[in-house]
Amino acid sequence: MSGVRLDAAIAVLTYHRPDRLPLTIHALLEQIKGLPEDLSSKLRVHIRVIDNAEQPEAQDIVGLDPARITYHHEPRPGISSARNRALDESAADRLLLFVDDDIIPQPRWLELLLSLWLKERCQAVSGHVLPELPATAEPWVAAGRYFNRPERATGSAVPAAASNNLLLDLDFLRRHNLRFSLELGHIGGEDSLLTRQLVACGGRILWCNEAKAVDPVPADRATKRWVRQRSFRVGSSEALVAQFLDHSPGHLRSRAVFLAGGLARMVFGTVRSLAGKLASDLPRQARGARTVYRGAGQLVGACGYAYQEYGRGKKSIRKVHRPAVLEHAR
Repeated sequence: MSGVRLDAAIAVLTYHRPDRLPLTIHALLEQIKGLPEDLSSKLRVHIRVIDNAEQPEAQDIVGLDPARITYHHEPRPGISSARNRALDESAADRLLLFVDDDIIPQPRWLELLLSLWLKERCQAVSGHVLPELPATAEPWVAAGRYFNRPERATGSAVPAAASNNLLLDLDFLRRHNLRFSLELGHIGGEDSLLTRQLVACGGRILWCNEAKAVDPVPADRATKRWVRQRSFRVGSSEALVAQFLDHSPGHLRSRAVFLAGGLARMVFGTVRSLAGKLASDLPRQARGARTVYRGAGQLVGACGYAYQEYGRGKKSIRKVHRPAVLEHAR
């Protein structure tokens, strides 16, 4: 790579967040401008805003820095459509970093992710996301640690990663024909599926614990109802992703695992929640409920159904079919 300057894009997927998006873009621009010389001489970084709204509504964001920001409108609904649009627009880039449109990267976030990739030449790098609950958050939410993510030692290999703080080596994705599943576009878990496929194809995902980003939790999500719903959706996504990757006849192996595991979670979570209620222990009660709802989601997902969290209009539980394209990305 000596003497060659590679292009890296930061993809910011946005959907009806006109107030939060400029804050994220400003923070990302500061990260790019603050890169040390040894990195900026090797990597040229720019920002791609992917607007997933029905009609274009974020195109003015380019005015913050026309030289570093490009805007793309992707009207097809579903988070996977927006992620795949980012892949398509980054055809000439070597690296693609995904962040959410409300993420605020902490000092040296970009430098740390890029440095680890340059050092290890891995196929993905995942950073640590720190939730920031609003003052109006229900005590149940904080007690249940619904938004908390575990920490790991930097350089640790992980089997999968979320896409709200993720660097991907696009050469590897293109070589193995890896894209985000449209079948999971209204459900979630598309990032887990793609990163698990990446590992199955021989790639490495390394954790960078110091590359932190703050995720401000909206007030309407910091409620008991919403976090229970999210736990259910996460459980169903886990079971579906396992089936998508399971090549046994009828995906019976993964179905059996999640049917048994989901039932066990529901039983264990119920006992834990009841014990917490009797002892007036809110954390135990809330975490028990989280386990119950995740287990229930796994049972539903094992049967091929999932909650359409990212669907537009009325949310519902629907049947999900395994995409045939997975057979070509092995």
